[in-house]
Amino acid sequence: MTNRFYKTILIEVKKELPNEGCGFISGTGNICKTIWPMRNSEPSPYSFAIDPDEQDQVMDQMLLKKEAFLGIYHSHPYGIPVPSRDDVAFAHHPELYYFIAAVGGGKEEIRCYKIHNGKVKHIDILID
Repeated sequence: MTNRFYKTILIEVKKELPNEGCGFISGTGNICKTIWPMRNSEPSPYSFAIDPDEQDQVMDQMLLKKEAFLGIYHSHPYGIPVPSRDDVAFAHHPELYYFIAAVGGGKEEIRCYKIHNGKVKHIDILID
């Protein structure tokens, strides 16, 4: 992803403080091209939910752009960018990348993971 893309995710999730921000990422191959900020339909500093109707609309827009659904991002306000127990439990799409942004506290950063059957694997984010 580009440095601008990385920073845009941080900007988007900070808009939702003190609650978690969330959204989708689409692109081609492993290249992130579009950020789809979405409303946290159950606003909380500890969890997020995406409305199924909004999800369907965004998926349709991805198809129109001829981009693939690559990942889901969300923030951990005042926390660290590591999957929580709930993040792991609700990760039902092993093909997706899960991005977690730490904001609101000290160091702001985003980390990426693949999650499958309760196993978490850290994936390096390449920034160009």
